[in-house]
Amino acid sequence: MTAEPVPTYQLKIVLRDTSPPVWRRVTLPADTSLGCLHAIVQTCFGWGDSHLHSFTEPASGRQFVDFDGPLDRDPFRDADEESVTVAEVLPYEGGRLEYTYDFGDDWRHRITLEKILPASTPDRRVRCTGGRRAMPYVEDIGGAWALRAVLDAVADRGAPAPEPWTDLVETLREDGFDPARFDRDALDRELAGLDPRPPTAAPAPGLAEAASSGLRCSCGEVHDDEDLEADLVPVRPVTLAPRAELAAAARQVPLIVSALRLAHWCQGGRAVTSRDVLKPALGRQAVQELGLWARDDELSALRPAERDERLARLRSSGDLPCLDDPWGLAVYADLVEISAGTARPGAGLPASAGDDGVLEVWCRALGDELDDLNDLGALGLPPMLLAALGMEDEDGDGLAAVVLRALYEAPDGEWLDTALLVGALRKGLPKQEARLVELFLLQILDQAAPVLAEYQAAEVEPGPETSRQRDHILLDILGVEGSTSNSDDAPLPGARLRLTPLGRHGLREYLLAEGLHAPLIGELADADAPTLLDALLDYDQDAAHSEITGWISHRGQGPAAVQLIDACAGLEVDAALRRLAAAPVLAELVEPRALAVLRKAAASQVPGCAETAAIALAGRGEIPEGHGPELRLWGLVDHLWGPLGVADEALAMFLEQEEDSVLPLLEQAADDLWRCDHPGTGAVLEAAGRHLRARDKALAKRLRRSATKVGSPR
Repeated sequence: MTAEPVPTYQLKIVLRDTSPPVWRRVTLPADTSLGCLHAIVQTCFGWGDSHLHSFTEPASGRQFVDFDGPLDRDPFRDADEESVTVAEVLPYEGGRLEYTYDFGDDWRHRITLEKILPASTPDRRVRCTGGRRAMPYVEDIGGAWALRAVLDAVADRGAPAPEPWTDLVETLREDGFDPARFDRDALDRELAGLDPRPPTAAPAPGLAEAASSGLRCSCGEVHDDEDLEADLVPVRPVTLAPRAELAAAARQVPLIVSALRLAHWCQGGRAVTSRDVLKPALGRQAVQELGLWARDDELSALRPAERDERLARLRSSGDLPCLDDPWGLAVYADLVEISAGTARPGAGLPASAGDDGVLEVWCRALGDELDDLNDLGALGLPPMLLAALGMEDEDGDGLAAVVLRALYEAPDGEWLDTALLVGALRKGLPKQEARLVELFLLQILDQAAPVLAEYQAAEVEPGPETSRQRDHILLDILGVEGSTSNSDDAPLPGARLRLTPLGRHGLREYLLAEGLHAPLIGELADADAPTLLDALLDYDQDAAHSEITGWISHRGQGPAAVQLIDACAGLEVDAALRRLAAAPVLAELVEPRALAVLRKAAASQVPGCAETAAIALAGRGEIPEGHGPELRLWGLVDHLWGPLGVADEALAMFLEQEEDSVLPLLEQAADDLWRCDHPGTGAVLEAAGRHLRARDKALAKRLRRSATKVGSPR
């Protein structure tokens, strides 16, 4: 029997902390297990599979490991790598996964889903479709920094081979190892021998248990009740500028302009060194002919003759940032391909001046820059602080997303006020922890601001000098006696940032890659009613109104009414949540055909549908036949039943957020709610009474008394 074809995933796997970057591009079936992906990564980079490894989701920290290995496992965080597919952990293009091999040398690989290709044939072969730089066999040499030292020593043949890599360096020299030469065909043949099989293990029991006691949110993760407020606040839906406008803006970014010019300049071939940079004479020529010197403050300040003299002393093309930065981007983004010591225009170079592929180049480049903000060691924090806190460089994963998400969610045209952001994030934290959060976020903003400005993703207004105050915060965190901080403990001011339309697009791509769901207003126009209502629960009022208007106009009010009422059927929690979201949508329906649908549904006996339609009509002053005063009680209980069904804490949050509208209704109906014929009446009354005890003791007591009568004769 022939297997059904599945989509093909195109992955880019980058060995982190390598410069020039070492990477491989592969295609494989979407249902390949992570256990098989481990074997693929090992083959791509020449590893010997002699050490432990793990896959990590960047946003959640959830790990996938070899359950047959000796690695200690956390049953609530770790899953068997043979229990999940690549598609399950990378469901959308741009998604990322981290793979770490050898926890001593710490070889870190970033795996990015570049494209989801349509299913065409049942061919399940793994293929290599591209890559850059060769990898020697470097097990147990000490990590990426040692690899760079080894390659530098191999290139410098006139110097003695350094310890402790003498034998390795001499062997590579004797073999004529060329780090710039990547043999795609040879790797493709090796990968052809692998079997990209689907998972062979059942889902990890620990995760199943966690799912039964928590809530799975739109990011795909399971959260406990106590994590609701921090982790389940959805990303604010936004509207993006048209793609053509964004691509045009990306083509104006100086770094992108320079990278594209260099790629076109390589038409016909340009010689490069073993480190994949232009040979010095060509580097000087490129800087002059392409006007790259204009991006260098020192060179720009010189007269032409002085500039020529300065460039004549150039020993390496990597010594000039105005050349090295765009060249590095061109190589990494496939704008330039290097083979046999020659650089030529690459497959990633946009075909024409109007090609919007330049926007993808811009996004990838910005995303890679922003990824570095998750490395605590790159934030300029003193090593003694991290050592004192028992933190590693990688413990910063997710911090940058907190800051950049706040910037992303700022309304169009508004500045992100650093002090307000820090104050909000410090709220409710113990003093030392609050100051630590403040220090980290200020450092992240310091690093992010110039990157966002360079990519024209944000306007930046520098803040006042606060290094002395930050030193006091550091000493305070470390518990050094005699240190003082702000007398009023107010958050320190920092830079102000305001996103550009291009920057909003770039940060959305970054947040998606970090595993956050970042919806766009209008993307639900083609969705069915259940999908719309589920999504609207996460929207603010303005965004919801825009989405609702587009959704209704896309299909007409009559069909919209039919679909909405059908989605409200049932008395389970999911249906109650949809009814909660359906109320403002139904309020927009005013045409006779839509009202006729509501009247017919109100007269039906379908649980959930009849009440929803009747409540919508009652809001227009029309009480349908067969529905009386009890409709008001049913609607109030159902209003609270949905949030309570999610989690007890969700109901508490809902009561706080909707206090002005819900509490007066509870005050009026508290003594009669026990008569309501709704399956959630008793649970709602008991929970509401418990949560309102501190706010209104008398109302809480009435609700609890009413709860004791549930089930009594009416």
